[in-house]
Amino acid sequence: MIGYLRGEVFEIFDTSIILLVNNVGYKVFPTLQSFEKIQKGDQASFYITSIIKEDEFSLYGFESMEEKNLFDLIINISGIGPRTANAILSRFKIDDIMNAVINSDDAFFTGVPRLGKKNAQKLIIELKGKIGSLSSLSFAQNNERQELIMALKGFGYQDSEIQGVIMTVEKNGGTLEQRIAFALKHLGRK
Repeated sequence: MIGYLRGEVFEIFDTSIILLVNNVGYKVFPTLQSFEKIQKGDQASFYITSIIKEDEFSLYGFESMEEKNLFDLIINISGIGPRTANAILSRFKIDDIMNAVINSDDAFFTGVPRLGKKNAQKLIIELKGKIGSLSSLSFAQNNERQELIMALKGFGYQDSEIQGVIMTVEKNGGTLEQRIAFALKHLGRK
């Protein structure tokens, strides 16, 4: 399996690129955010998910391991294929997707091609079950977020409770101590 590619953007098509790596051209389907940034001749690198089916061998490329991990979780949900998963990640930021999942906001996903209301509800239900711990998707990459999570766990809060407040806390900003105080105040209201 191909896990990571780095090379020159050799060609750009409507939804894919040819990434030239050691004189071999790989057709990669990046997210729209990545796609809009690159130009022919640029150096680019992607974490890769390979989709192998009877009639298809496709490479989907992501700028971060976080995106790739979320994509991998989404495509394992029955009824949601790689094109739909790529459309979700192309349309929304990861934090916004996670907020929608945490808040069970199926209306958030309206407008994603090939993703109806039932599949949006299924996505929310299954992602909630699969992300069990905050670290499973590597969402806690920066040290302050890790420290905030560990502090809240130290106060006895569970991952599910922390997930519900972490995005709100981070939007408010402030020092780590202020974030912890805000989170404790917010969690105390529930």
